[in-house]
Amino acid sequence: MEMESKSSKILAIGAEETDEQLDKSVSKHRKAFFSEDFGMRMQKVLLGGARPLNSNVDIGAIERFSANEVKKNGQYYYEFGPEIKIKGWIINVITFEPKGFLKRVKTKIGKEHWINENVAKFSKDSRNFIQSTVSKAADEETMEVYQYLCYLNNT
Repeated sequence: MEMESKSSKILAIGAEETDEQLDKSVSKHRKAFFSEDFGMRMQKVLLGGARPLNSNVDIGAIERFSANEVKKNGQYYYEFGPEIKIKGWIINVITFEPKGFLKRVKTKIGKEHWINENVAKFSKDSRNFIQSTVSKAADEETMEVYQYLCYLNNT
């Protein structure tokens, strides 16, 4: 004799949905859910749930950091700094503090390459190295901001 399990639907409300139907609806609206949830979550984490005083985004709060390449007399010079000072950049990343970001980049490039505050010199084409270095520095800064937000969320 076979025993069939009988499930009770006393607490079931509404129409039954399969997992496949749920997955489709969630993935279809995932971006909308993320945007709404993320904005509300950041408001809670950063402002303690209060509404921002000004609904306009402070464009000046986030800046861009760039690097430019110049070849002179067989040497390659790479100039670093805020986007507004660097023209014809080879890499451009978002940062919260370009000056502090320059210090972060400087720690990744050997001291022997720096010829002044924001210019490094290489004897061969080092474009890929510079782009990779600036990109990694941006990733580090992003991770630190994320970790700080996590810290704020847990306090």
